[in-house]
Amino acid sequence: MELLRIWKSGLLLLASLGTTSLAAILQTDHETEPSQVKYTLASFCGDYGIVGSYSGGIARALGTQTMDGHGNLTGSAIINEPGPNNTRSITSIGFSGTYTVNPDGTGKMALSITVQGGTIVNVTEDFVITKTRTVNGTALASEIQDAQEVPSVILSTPTLAFHTYTLRSAPKSCTR
Repeated sequence: MELLRIWKSGLLLLASLGTTSLAAILQTDHETEPSQVKYTLASFCGDYGIVGSYSGGIARALGTQTMDGHGNLTGSAIINEPGPNNTRSITSIGFSGTYTVNPDGTGKMALSITVQGGTIVNVTEDFVITKTRTVNGTALASEIQDAQEVPSVILSTPTLAFHTYTLRSAPKSCTR
């Protein structure tokens, strides 16, 4: 009889441990599910380095862009592009504009680009936040990838422009 009581106690302890372990496993699995981060304008804030490419690898853009965390941006870049007679040409541009960020980390930038000679052209770029870091409780984009909606307005050859933005420094606060 004593042996049966010990056996039942052991079984109850084992079942209890199994339930606790199962709960721990379920909790661990829940914690490793994809992030439910909700992105905002404040998620795209700081000083970013830009590396741009054009389909076919015919040109390269290098620049900087400042995002204010409230939907406004400014920047400048140089574009190394094909020139006449198998040469290369460097074009400087400046730009300003606005941006929106969706809760899933996608968004749009509406840019007014000033090219050499003072001509202003408007373009829209679609982007996705691909890497983040947390700054003061805000998910801050540390890397962004984008693609221009229309062929390049800078190059004479119609080509897709796409860019990678890398956070170089963030202000102390990017929240509203």
